[in-house]
Amino acid sequence: MPATLRVYRRTPPITSERMQVSGLITEHPYDALIRCAMHDDALQAFTLGCSALHKWSGFSNFSQDACRGRAEVIREKLLSRLEHAKGRRGYAHARRILTTIDPGCSNPAEATLTWVVRTLCPYEVSTQYELSVGGRRFFADIAIPHTKFIIEFDGIEKLGSTQGEFDRAKRLWVQREQALQDQGWRFLRVNWLDFNDWEALRSRISSAIGVASKPIPARYALLWEPPSERCDGEGRRFRGHESHWPNGTDGSWT
Repeated sequence: MPATLRVYRRTPPITSERMQVSGLITEHPYDALIRCAMHDDALQAFTLGCSALHKWSGFSNFSQDACRGRAEVIREKLLSRLEHAKGRRGYAHARRILTTIDPGCSNPAEATLTWVVRTLCPYEVSTQYELSVGGRRFFADIAIPHTKFIIEFDGIEKLGSTQGEFDRAKRLWVQREQALQDQGWRFLRVNWLDFNDWEALRSRISSAIGVASKPIPARYALLWEPPSERCDGEGRRFRGHESHWPNGTDGSWT
């Protein structure tokens, strides 16, 4: 289990509402998320917010309209609670985070990538975007329909737990990507190693998206802030590094 960082705050909860969790009396989870959005790095707050919204909405790729509808109801509740903190330090920061978190991010890596893409793209960004390949449904991690551009996060865990599963997943991935390219889609693939150099990643994504014909909306552009050392230093829990399959296959091929 990687080491974790405990954070103590002296600021009071946003509201007086309390919940009982595993026998402990705690502040309401919505309030905890709001305080994180107010005081923590944008990277940390955004990824936590996406994960929370994903769980609270019961997100499923196969019933996205209903799930996103539930997520919007939750978002409105979060923003309503945030009004209790209007005028406090971090209010504007939290509002930017809470209005842009996305329930379609199924893990912190996808949420982090969505955060970076949103800060650079003037067009609509869709998570878990549904496509059809050979009569089969496929959901892209992140898609920019306006430019027919797909950005995928490739973690080794997506490829199975054995060499056979790895080879099969890689073969299917190549076939699927070729079929989508034939439909006019372009691809960019990102992995954990790319998160070790934020400016290089932002430059790569911006170049791949292309020159925009309109400015990036302020509420997205202002999401970007370089992660602090506390959030993203050498002690980061999941730091990108070269990894290899047990039999010697390079796990960083993506």
